[in-house]
Amino acid sequence: MQKKDKAVLYSASDIVSFLDCEHKTTLDLIDLETPLPKAEDDEETMLYQKKGFEHEGSYVEHLKSRVPVFVDISTVKNDTDAAAATIEAMRSGADIIYQASFIEHPFLGHADFLKKVSRPSSLGDYSYEVIDAKLARNTKAKFIIQLCFYTELLGYLQECEPIMMHIVLGDGREESFRYSDYSKYYAMLKERFMARVKSGHKGTYPEKHDHCAICHWRNICEDQWIKDDHLNQVANISRVQIKKLEAGGISTLKALAEIKNNANIPKMMPETLNKLRRQASLQFKKRQTGQNHFELLPHDPARKRGFARLPKPDKGDIFFDMESDSMDIDGLEYLFGVY
Repeated sequence: MQKKDKAVLYSASDIVSFLDCEHKTTLDLIDLETPLPKAEDDEETMLYQKKGFEHEGSYVEHLKSRVPVFVDISTVKNDTDAAAATIEAMRSGADIIYQASFIEHPFLGHADFLKKVSRPSSLGDYSYEVIDAKLARNTKAKFIIQLCFYTELLGYLQECEPIMMHIVLGDGREESFRYSDYSKYYAMLKERFMARVKSGHKGTYPEKHDHCAICHWRNICEDQWIKDDHLNQVANISRVQIKKLEAGGISTLKALAEIKNNANIPKMMPETLNKLRRQASLQFKKRQTGQNHFELLPHDPARKRGFARLPKPDKGDIFFDMESDSMDIDGLEYLFGVY
């Protein structure tokens, strides 16, 4: 979200973020009024972004070689001018429009591509559909939400609701989705989002999610968790387990580390509770002493777990290692090692 001429504009990413983590929406709203410190992208995040740009650039070259009229809006930096250039390109009947921009207050959208299709609209005997390029090899729910966002705005411009929307995945496959299959859900989500942002700085608490590693507010949330001694600091603990512990009166890592061996938490197996307690205890000891601590698991006489499953060492042993590059656009490439 961003402020332009005292008005706030919301993007597809804002709605996706709200679906994932309402607290991020809270921090985004605060940042509009009082800028917050953002975390810097790490090397892996920057590499993923670089690979994404390369994937998009490769698809640009592919489309340029296949259509007569390819219009590039990416060179227009001002959002208002880019939106006007997009409308002009649509009216001219361009086959592909790259980095199309839409402004329909309070929403601002930047779609990777618009492709011309043979369906009448206010533009003439044709209209457009959205294509988004994603480095991932499988379609995710948030990709569909983003497509719906752009497709709705596109529909307003051409006065005709697009039938299909498309994703080009990292392996080159194109997947298509019928907009009407998702539009009602998207409309409800957008309504919830707008109600949320209109309510202002609502008190929310950060919960750990998969996308925390790439969120630019992650340092703020991590500081909050350390200050509150949050249970999510316990290694390998799940959100479901955290909720059960909190319902049972255990709300901090310290409290979990200090519970008795025979403690009982409703709807949690004693073995699970004991495992979490022991893990929290090790982490709590490090906090107190500054030293790493470990605990040896009991020997497995049935040889079904851990190192007990390995055969006894032999001078003829061969160790084999296989690594892959999940970010390779052309497919997995393997590095083999033998010792």
